[in-house]
Amino acid sequence: MESLAKYRYSLVAGSFAAAGSFFGKLPSHLSARKLVNASQTTADSTYLEIALIQVFPLVLMVICNVCNLRCFLKALQMTEQTLTCVVLTSASNYVLSFILGALVYREPLTVLSGIGITLILAGLWFLCDGGTVESKKPDKIE
Repeated sequence: MESLAKYRYSLVAGSFAAAGSFFGKLPSHLSARKLVNASQTTADSTYLEIALIQVFPLVLMVICNVCNLRCFLKALQMTEQTLTCVVLTSASNYVLSFILGALVYREPLTVLSGIGITLILAGLWFLCDGGTVESKKPDKIE
């Protein structure tokens, strides 16, 4: 648990990056699903429909990306190695994007994507473990 607290900003930055990607794809998903009565022509659409389908998700995407950068910079300041911060942020982004894509956008789940996510999570586990293996020192003989 200590390792997760140490790298919390990296994981939060990855979460914001995944949310930014999610909100960036949302307008095209809503238009394709016709969840809101969006007309085909711009002249027939109301301003509320345009705001709900196009503008609001894009504003949320920009906010998430700004928060992503802020948390990423904070994570870079807190970690000892910048590589650890970058890998944790990217990996958490990939895993959360995979989960959101499968649940919300109904993207297909393949064996290859399952193996990839498993390898990413295994790599995160080894990276965050921090090598806490204690070495046994022989007792001094006096």
